[in-house]
Amino acid sequence: MIDDLVELAVAAAVDVETEKTAKKHRWVRILRALVGLLFFALIVAAIYTTFKYS
Repeated sequence: MIDDLVELAVAAAVDVETEKTAKKHRWVRILRALVGLLFFALIVAAIYTTFKYS
């Protein structure tokens, strides 16, 4: 349980720092958008595969 809390705290700290950096640098915003699109595509592919082979 402690490990989960530490992991969550680290993830939150990284997110805060990324947000601060994204306000100053355009490439960070573009990179975050690309990662978000890839994550969305992964979810869509998983749903498609589930329906196709079920």
